[in-house]
This record gives sequence, C-alpha cells and structure tokens, in this order.
Amino acid sequence: MGTDIIKNISASPSLVWVLLAMGFHIINLALGAYMGFFKRSASVAKMHKWLYYAVVFCLIYFLIMNQTHGENTIWDYLVGVYFITAIPLSKRWDVLAHAFLTLVGLTLLPLLIILQM
Repeated sequence: MGTDIIKNISASPSLVWVLLAMGFHIINLALGAYMGFFKRSASVAKMHKWLYYAVVFCLIYFLIMNQTHGENTIWDYLVGVYFITAIPLSKRWDVLAHAFLTLVGLTLLPLLIILQM
C-alpha cells in the first residue's frame, strides 16, 4: 500500500509540490518552536517568515499545476485559503494558539494528497 501512494505522488506533477510544502512547513514549525521557547532574534524571525512564504508558494504552485489538469476541488482551495488567512492572522494571538493553528495546517496538507487519490 505504501508503495502505491509513493507511485501516485511521483506520477503526479502537482502532488510533489504538496510534499515540498509539507517539508518546508515541518522545518518552519521547528523553527517557530525554537523561537517561542528559546531565542527570538531578528534573523530567526526573518527565516521563519521566508519559510512561510515558501510553503505558500508551493501551495499556490500546486493549485496552478492542478488546475491545468482540471483536478482542483473546493478542499484544495480551502486549504490554500487557510494557509493564506488563518495562519498569518493567528500570528497576532498567543504563541501556543498560533502553533496549534499551524499544526492543524500540517494535518490539512496530507489531506490534499489523500483526496487526489
């Protein structure tokens, strides 16, 4: 079963971007936890912001690539809107609330892969 999922992901040019977004998001979560619990410096905050931009870029590119094949669903757009609106808005709230919402975002990313299969 696991090899079937990997074959489906590698066969789709758009799902590779979701995997890349997941990787960037996991790194960004670790960096955010480091900032929240240990050291918040300007350079670490800048790196955190650029990793977020990389995740959003990957999601937008996924939506564009998926649209060329005509396979976008409402869930694909909702996950994209979640990353563009909910996560930046939660930055103004408590650090743990922001971390929780980003973890919810991390669980939504594999949902994009599952719904494409």
